[in-house]
Amino acid sequence: MSLSVIHSQLSVFDQFFTPLVSDVMDRLGIASHVLPHEIQSIPFDPTLKVVGLAYPCRVIPTSEYVEITKLLEMVDSIPKHSFVVVAADADIDAALWGGLMSTRAKARGAVAAVVNGGIRDFEQIDMLGFPVFGTYRCIKDIRRRGYMAEYNTTVDIGGVTIRPNDVLFGDANGVIVIPQEHFKQVYIELMKKIEGERQTATGLQEGKAARELFSEFETF
Repeated sequence: MSLSVIHSQLSVFDQFFTPLVSDVMDRLGIASHVLPHEIQSIPFDPTLKVVGLAYPCRVIPTSEYVEITKLLEMVDSIPKHSFVVVAADADIDAALWGGLMSTRAKARGAVAAVVNGGIRDFEQIDMLGFPVFGTYRCIKDIRRRGYMAEYNTTVDIGGVTIRPNDVLFGDANGVIVIPQEHFKQVYIELMKKIEGERQTATGLQEGKAARELFSEFETF
C-alpha cells in the first residue's frame, strides 16, 4: 500500500481508540506494538486522538558536551504529517523534547511527537496545541547528557521497533505502532470492528446482557 493511500485513510482514525487497535492486532496475530505504558500524553488529555507517519530519531547518552547541530537538522527536515519519535538508547535524565522543537515541528506539518524520556516547556507546548507523549517532565537540557546521533532511521522503544513511515496512533490510553506492511489488514479489520463496538455500547446502555451482545458482535 502506497504512503499516499495510507495517509488518505488516516483521517478516519478519530473514530477509533488505541485499545481497539491493539485488540484487532492481537486477533490478527500481529505481535504487540504498544509502546511502554509509562509513555503517556503530557499533559493528560482524555479526548486526544492523533495519528501520523513515524519519523524516528535516535539519541545516545553521553557525559561530553555535544552541540545540538544534528537535532537542528532533524527539526528542519521533518516531513508533513509526521509523528516524530525521539528514542534514547538509555534514559539521560534530560528533556528529549521541548517548546521550540514543538514550534518547528508544527510549522513543518508534524502532527505529534513521542519520546521515551523527558519533556519540558509545557506553557509553549500548550499554547501551540501540539500533542506530545513522554515519560516524565524534566527541566534539564540535553547537552552533556545526550546527543541526537541520527534521524529518519529505525529505532526501538521498549522492545517495539519503529521504522520510518510506520503508522503511529496515540490517544489518552497511550501510543501504538502499526507496521506499514500490516496497515491495510489492520485498517480493514478496524472498519469492521468499530460498528460492533458501537452496537455493543448501545446495547449495554439499553440494558442488554453482555453475554448476549458478545455472542452477536464478538466484542467487549
